[in-house]
Amino acid sequence: MPVDGAVIEGARPETLEPEYDYVVVGAGAAGCVLANRLSEDGRSSVLAIEGGGTDIGQAKISDPRLWPTNFGTDTDWCCTTVPQPHLNGRRIVAPVGKVIGGGSSINATVWLNGDRADYDAWEAAAGPGWGFDHLIRNFKKAECYAGGESAMRGGSGMIATRTPDRSHPVTQAFVESAVACGKTERHDVNDVAQIGGATGQNDINTDTAMRRVSAAHGYLRPALQRSNLALLTHAAVTRLDIAGGECRGVFVSVAGETRRIGAGQVILSAGGIMSPKLLMLSGIGPADHLRSLGIPVLLDQPRIGANLHDHLLTRLLFSTRSANPPQTDTGHAGIAWHKSSATRRGPDIQIFGRMFVPNLPEVKPDEAYAIMVGLMKPKSRGSVRLASADPDAAPVVDPNYFADPADVDACVAGMELALAIGNGPGFDAIRKAQVSIPGGSRADIVAHIRANAGTYYHYVGTCEMGTDASAPVDPQLRLRGLSRLRVADASVMPEVHCCNTHAPTLALAERAAEIILLKV
Repeated sequence: MPVDGAVIEGARPETLEPEYDYVVVGAGAAGCVLANRLSEDGRSSVLAIEGGGTDIGQAKISDPRLWPTNFGTDTDWCCTTVPQPHLNGRRIVAPVGKVIGGGSSINATVWLNGDRADYDAWEAAAGPGWGFDHLIRNFKKAECYAGGESAMRGGSGMIATRTPDRSHPVTQAFVESAVACGKTERHDVNDVAQIGGATGQNDINTDTAMRRVSAAHGYLRPALQRSNLALLTHAAVTRLDIAGGECRGVFVSVAGETRRIGAGQVILSAGGIMSPKLLMLSGIGPADHLRSLGIPVLLDQPRIGANLHDHLLTRLLFSTRSANPPQTDTGHAGIAWHKSSATRRGPDIQIFGRMFVPNLPEVKPDEAYAIMVGLMKPKSRGSVRLASADPDAAPVVDPNYFADPADVDACVAGMELALAIGNGPGFDAIRKAQVSIPGGSRADIVAHIRANAGTYYHYVGTCEMGTDASAPVDPQLRLRGLSRLRVADASVMPEVHCCNTHAPTLALAERAAEIILLKV
């Protein structure tokens, strides 16, 4: 799966057909999977529509070490949350990929499966087809692990993954200190069904030359060799074409014109923020909200745009006695999981190290290390709403971080462990001082979180799937109350995982393709 020469040509608008068997809205991580799998038979006509561009060969994408430089640029939809009252009223930047591959083209290339307990929750909400034992085959279909296939790892899938080198002193120190704090070292944190209490090194989806392997590289580009798949880029779907209780196609703005494209079935894969936005623009969502904006209500679905949740990430800084060796791979330096309460079925805290800390006034980049704390199972829920009926208007994003006091307690428990790891014996030879929260009291920790925590870029739940009739999407990913429309992306996740969402999103999309093609 080569990643060089990665500018992909999209279809010219004048070459498009008036109708396709499948129209996939969004060529992000999930959309790339679906475009590939739905066109695999060589017969079904498939159109993938992407609002962003195709240049995944540019340095800020191909080099995963530059991933933050995508934020606020042409490869980001540039969303921002409303002021968060429990984070000192701060607006939090909410990056969303605006390029083929979506988030998989601008993220930090962390590749993790999560814990069995994550999928127990999915199975409880959406049925047995969504449990861990069922989904593991979808993870394996997505992955081509450098270490080869195993019961939990894919050896011949679509996305190249590997475990970064563990020889950097910050990585070694992190794992040693995590073990001293009671964690169990694992050589491969993805080769187990349960990761609670584990420590090791997370995998990354890059090739051996440190070039990103996104869903656009692994799934979309090879599929575009098929004559039955077309890709339309720089094109915004403004609303769905709905009539007679069914979705008959989409209206898309391309080259300054709006045109209708028919579809036997529309699959919405625009992500946790943009999928509910498009549904609401199309008249599907909370009726009172739509009426307040002058949008005709075609389907009153109060849960569209609700249940928004995300991982919250906070950084702790430590200075070093001297300059660290050069950063290796993506700079990830060890990972560990933790249960903030003994009563939890699975972990709710993820902690990882960073061997290089750029762009901060407190420390020099190579004379510090960071311990990052992720609140992975938040109880707080927020929403995505429309600002207006204008499709070009940014959505109103309110994750409602820390609204539930239980999240504060869990995050404090994670921070206390992270401080113990950062001050642990593994770091004794290199640590100079604890820069963040020198006092270390609970009040100090909470104040630090409220002043510094931000998104982990993992927005889910806004079109949640479930067996309950109140869930907008059923276990077959069909939008309830409307035929010929499915939703297949992170927005349908009923509950977020205790890990980064890239690999789970690809597994979900692989499962979605099986369902759509009746391969179940």
